[in-house]
Amino acid sequence: MNIVLYGVSETVTERMAERYGLKRINTIEEIGKSGSLLSIPPMQDPRRLLALYNAMTLREDRIDAVIVCGFAACETARTVQYCAPQGKFFTLNSDAGEEVLEEELSRIVGTLSGALCAHEGI
Repeated sequence: MNIVLYGVSETVTERMAERYGLKRINTIEEIGKSGSLLSIPPMQDPRRLLALYNAMTLREDRIDAVIVCGFAACETARTVQYCAPQGKFFTLNSDAGEEVLEEELSRIVGTLSGALCAHEGI
């Protein structure tokens, strides 16, 4: 399973990687066959967003989920939505607090990994 997190804190990202046995990677280019977690901080620079869009589009078949935190508050995250594989884009409300955010992330990742039944997760 390869997951891209956009706008999720490093603390939560690290706990998710540990919990699901995912390897932390630093760039979209590092996404391999399986087992990667990439955390991308929110971006404002249109050039960087375009580069991310292009890189994600090239690797669409290797990305299992794109999860964006704070989508409503971050206009630039809309670009991330366009380059996410169809049916694999999820948004979370960052205003709910880190504990709730981590719980919701766990439900999504748990469902995608098969650790949770769909009715229990997303």
